[in-house]
Amino acid sequence: MFVRPNNDASIIVVVIDDSADDDVASVVAREDRVPSPRFAGVWGAMESDGDRLITFRLVELAGGIERLWSTGNIDWMLLDAILDVPHLVAVMPEEIAGDATTVEDMLPRLGGSLMVEVQDASPEVAQVLADQQDE
Repeated sequence: MFVRPNNDASIIVVVIDDSADDDVASVVAREDRVPSPRFAGVWGAMESDGDRLITFRLVELAGGIERLWSTGNIDWMLLDAILDVPHLVAVMPEEIAGDATTVEDMLPRLGGSLMVEVQDASPEVAQVLADQQDE
């Protein structure tokens, strides 16, 4: 899901399952700066079992945690938002996201997220978007 409040930079929400990952749960719970100066994120793409997946990699800049999440079935509007840089990514635990499915439901929950800035467009995501538009 992506949000564009008041024509500012987009916020793309990545909902994650951190129930078995105490390190990520701890980081999300204690980070309170937007965007976080301790973390960076980068989008990419990979292939798995013949499917093209979009990936998001979270990296702690001083060393430490690094996580990769992936998903398929991304529509072209979200791919376009991913390529529109700079933007923020809100890494949101699924217990905070709950049953939110609309922007209005998601906005008040952003405070429970780790927010990172993405400054560079991903050539891999650009290729996925181009391939999708050719189909």
